[in-house]
Amino acid sequence: MSPRRPSARRPSPATTFPLWESAALLLVVLFGALWFLSSERDIAGQRGFPLDDSWIYATFARNLATGHGYSFNPGESIAGATGPLYVFILALFYAMFHDVVWPAKVLGILCLGASSLVIYGTARRILPRNGLASFLAGLLVALSPTLLWGSLTGLELPVYLLLVCLGANFYIREKWTQAVLLWAIGVWLRPDGLFLVLLGLLLRPKISLKNSVVPLIAAAAVVGPYFGFNELVGGHLLPNSVGVKAHAGQNLGASEWVMLRHWADLWGLSDNVGHHAPILLAGMAAGAFLSFRRWPALAAYALLFPFAFAAFGSSPGQFDRYIAYIVPLGALLGVVGFDRVAHRVFPRRAAATLLLLGLVCVGWEVYAARIAGLGYGWNVQNINGMQRYIAEDARKAAPGDTIAVNDVGAMGYFSGCYVVDLVGLVSPKREFPENLRVYRPKFMAIFPDWFRKFGSVDRNTGQVLFYGPDSTYKYVPFLGVRLKNNTISARNTMYVYKRVGRDEAAPNRVSIVEQ
Repeated sequence: MSPRRPSARRPSPATTFPLWESAALLLVVLFGALWFLSSERDIAGQRGFPLDDSWIYATFARNLATGHGYSFNPGESIAGATGPLYVFILALFYAMFHDVVWPAKVLGILCLGASSLVIYGTARRILPRNGLASFLAGLLVALSPTLLWGSLTGLELPVYLLLVCLGANFYIREKWTQAVLLWAIGVWLRPDGLFLVLLGLLLRPKISLKNSVVPLIAAAAVVGPYFGFNELVGGHLLPNSVGVKAHAGQNLGASEWVMLRHWADLWGLSDNVGHHAPILLAGMAAGAFLSFRRWPALAAYALLFPFAFAAFGSSPGQFDRYIAYIVPLGALLGVVGFDRVAHRVFPRRAAATLLLLGLVCVGWEVYAARIAGLGYGWNVQNINGMQRYIAEDARKAAPGDTIAVNDVGAMGYFSGCYVVDLVGLVSPKREFPENLRVYRPKFMAIFPDWFRKFGSVDRNTGQVLFYGPDSTYKYVPFLGVRLKNNTISARNTMYVYKRVGRDEAAPNRVSIVEQ
């Protein structure tokens, strides 16, 4: 009698990715991104980024790739980029393609697609017998207006998002070291990722000193060099952007209130159409409660991170970009909550209930993404029309001169000038008069009311003027760039000033360019 052949082991649903479902998620991300990009083409006309901060990364990357070091002004080392790892990634792309706009956008789309697949796979591990719920979790990530916008910003957001999702996948599989290691790498992209690292180290079931040593060593081995790098290039443990934007404990009540309003808007609890359906927030709360004993770090991060972030005095940023990282975990926990509540409340109609809830959430995101795509197009138009326009004009009129600005990104990338950052992101932080004394810039491109306490009004023209600290010269406005439909800029009009002698008359009329 011949021996029986061992039967082929069938793969578990939790470890397989059906081709059609995976392809569908990637196509959703692609079509969503194409809608945003078509809006950018139709509204802005010229490719770019929806934030001036994106051009800061681009400037650092170009300088690094072209042999000018980790710098904003070539050759001047400074820790002015929030995510050093992202600078190195973009520098590699610039070295290959001599461009950062399209490479950054393609990378963002790929990272969002990968994140949706990872959340889909993570949901399959949690709910191995419910393919509908798992697909819904991935679909909500793929369709998220917040994440689609973020994937095309040219910022570190989509890359860090992928690390958060991968770490969550390892975490629910109880691979603690791998989860913490991935989240620690994320600190090189987002310093607030330290919060997630701490949660990964401190919040997990059956924690003990013995099983905590290796994850702790892994985290320290990655995070320690991050602090060292910042100290080496900038003289501080954290990037300049953190020091400028974060103020721990100041106006705590006001900061938390602002964050609460934005957090509510993120989940559709506002007068405007929020980014996600409010019912998803209810599902997330239920999923976090039901899953807390097994995966406490995920529940704590999804619910608490925005408010921990606000404790450091930081705003959620444009389009809630600083708290967008909770969306994939919110979608995951939301679907888990839907599934478990549906099975408990409507055991015979659980699938139909889940389908109905999913349709509401998906329909909400499709509608919100349509609006967000149009907003994205205007965001790019605003940055191109104001900051980039002034920078390119400066390159034609005054290449190599020194210009002081309050928005540095596009100016650094396009102007060809030495850029003085009056806010302190990429220049040593000094008071406004001190910057004028040290650098004596030939031009300024600013929002005058940001520095109103240092200005004075000309009685003859009614214009705001700024005098040098030694009173031998002054700055007078000669050009203004005004946005007709401002969706992202801090002010509607930016003015360009030039340095003239103290007694020289200011122009009677400032030319205004409408964009």
